[in-house]
Amino acid sequence: MKQKLSKRLTYANVMSSIAIFLVLGGATAIAAKSVLPKNSVGAKQIKNNAVTTGKIKKNAVATAKIKNNGVTGAKVNESTLGEVPSAANAGNANTVNGQGVHKVFKTLNAGESNVVVASIAGFVITATCEASNIDVKLTTPTTPSSVASTSGDGSPEGAVFDYDSEESGTPAEIWLDDEPGEDNTYGQADFSAAMSNGSTISGVLGFDYDTFSNNPPNVCIVFGHVTVG
Repeated sequence: MKQKLSKRLTYANVMSSIAIFLVLGGATAIAAKSVLPKNSVGAKQIKNNAVTTGKIKKNAVATAKIKNNGVTGAKVNESTLGEVPSAANAGNANTVNGQGVHKVFKTLNAGESNVVVASIAGFVITATCEASNIDVKLTTPTTPSSVASTSGDGSPEGAVFDYDSEESGTPAEIWLDDEPGEDNTYGQADFSAAMSNGSTISGVLGFDYDTFSNNPPNVCIVFGHVTVG
């Protein structure tokens, strides 16, 4: 029996068997290596530009994965943005911290008197236009208690100052151009007033006679801005 077996084992038989073993063993090793271990692929193993848009799962990129300040305005589709929440409750664009800014510009013909230049939150500014003179007055609401003051300069009378305080039931009144009877052709006044409930008004008003008309009847103007809140 041993003699027969030895006769059948040739060099070719042995080499063929070894070759088959190597092929099968190598395939097994390759198959084993084709399954990558967990956490084995790092940044160095990924080819540059290898990860394309189509390879990223939908909704896979979360906020935590985006670099701070990484998204710029140029990358944002503005048409998809809704109204900013705080802007929806901001109210008038001229209102800041409860204070409203109002432009004042009023023209009066000579002979017009007690014309309302501005009426805001109960505060009233009136003007009277006379020959070579303009009178401008601020009146506070009747209630509650109030205080008002103004200072400025006018021509030809010079410096202007007026102050008034009143208990509830009587409005405070101040003259922005100087007391009646004092003829100021032009000038400017800073003024402010406050109510005991916290309401306030302040502003700067200029006043002028005959700037916009060189021939009678002349025109008076009152202009500037007022802040109320």
